[in-house]
Amino acid sequence: MKKLTQALLATGFVAAAFTVQAQESPISANVALTSDYIYRGVSQTSGGSAIQGGFDFASESGFYVGTWASSITFDDSIEIDYYGGFSGALTDEVGYDIGFLYYDYPGMSSDDFLEFYGVLSYGGLSASINYSDDFYAGVGKAWFYTLDYGFDLGNDIALGLHYGLQTYDQNVWGTEDSYSEYNVSLGKSYAGLDFGLMFTDTDLSDANCGGSSDCDSTVVFSVAKSF
Repeated sequence: MKKLTQALLATGFVAAAFTVQAQESPISANVALTSDYIYRGVSQTSGGSAIQGGFDFASESGFYVGTWASSITFDDSIEIDYYGGFSGALTDEVGYDIGFLYYDYPGMSSDDFLEFYGVLSYGGLSASINYSDDFYAGVGKAWFYTLDYGFDLGNDIALGLHYGLQTYDQNVWGTEDSYSEYNVSLGKSYAGLDFGLMFTDTDLSDANCGGSSDCDSTVVFSVAKSF
């Protein structure tokens, strides 16, 4: 649900949200408004807008911890994430990031779950794996694989390409035990704000998305501010 470095959980400038990066102060904060909250290709707000924000602590050693929250349209209408990990460099060109994510849905503790992740990056290319032993709402074991590429177009404009594959031990999407999602995103920093525009889609039909259109293609706009 957030973005850990430009590599991890990259689902565009909107669905991703935690950005842990080198900065002068070890403590930072962020707040964002988005036209839709997309998590792994699926709307968490039924196509509606969301307000999001969080706090991070990142040390020079590579250790980081933080928390992030977003409005949603289920489970008492809020999601709070807690995360921590360690990032560093294997070589001058290869970086890594390992850690955990805990998804908390206050008032619906049965839906809470814990994930572990690992990321390898090389220049603008990155690949990540997330694993949960007991995914959302007691689904059971689940894996999420991503491949991302981002590059600078100039004039403070960034282009991001993302592909993700979510798999489950159990059948949770009608007749499907896995699905693919992808997005293409543009980001622009201007006047101290970060603007994002993203096109996202999945290979799930409405029938395999709980009978809703939450898995359909959509365009998302966001504006964020970091402190």
